[in-house]
Amino acid sequence: MTMLRWLLLGLLIYGLGTAFKNGWLEVQWQQLFEDAGLGFDDSEQPLRLHEHPILKPPPAPSREP
Repeated sequence: MTMLRWLLLGLLIYGLGTAFKNGWLEVQWQQLFEDAGLGFDDSEQPLRLHEHPILKPPPAPSREP
């Protein structure tokens, strides 16, 4: 029974990967973030994930001599 679960999980992951790769599924990040309450004020501009405040890396610690 455990092997059947692993097989089904693997097929699900493979199917989702194929669907995203071929463009059958797409994630609308702007809508997702707005629904989560993390949206930007200007919805006309495209959302760049590396500019989102939640996804930005923390600032590097300053080194004082």
